[in-house]
Amino acid sequence: MLPLLDNTQSEAVTQDYTLIVLAVFFSAAAAVFRLRYPCLTLSGLKEFVDKLEDIVHRFTEEGGSIGHFRIDVSSLRRNIDDIEYERNNNIFLWSSVHRYLRFSLIILRKIVKCYDEARELQVFILNAIAHKRRALEDFEYNYRRSLSVQGNTEPSTAIGYTTARL
Repeated sequence: MLPLLDNTQSEAVTQDYTLIVLAVFFSAAAAVFRLRYPCLTLSGLKEFVDKLEDIVHRFTEEGGSIGHFRIDVSSLRRNIDDIEYERNNNIFLWSSVHRYLRFSLIILRKIVKCYDEARELQVFILNAIAHKRRALEDFEYNYRRSLSVQGNTEPSTAIGYTTARL
């Protein structure tokens, strides 16, 4: 009888360890997923797109071309409106819990996809801003360099002047 108790106790301990390992695994997976996709809610996605729109507005104020960016931001806004419409139509009923959970996961997948598109647009916008700044800095550098060459026209440093006497 004593070995039987030990066997059931070891099974209970093994089950406890299994539950602890699964809980740690799912917590870690949720944390990694949350790091990869910080916008898992529609309100978070809206805030992210608002920030993108602010970046585009600042880029416009600096003289950048925004035609393509405005179209993409408005497309993201349309996607968010579509997701919001679907979310509002997803009503929880005890008789259709499965349907509610399925549509909730579909909405979550659409939010993640829209967030990925927004991140791609953000990278594109930031690269355009960096390129414009780099081009402006190069222009200013070359302009200053040409001014310093033109300002320094002493005969001994002018191009083509030789100091050798024939």
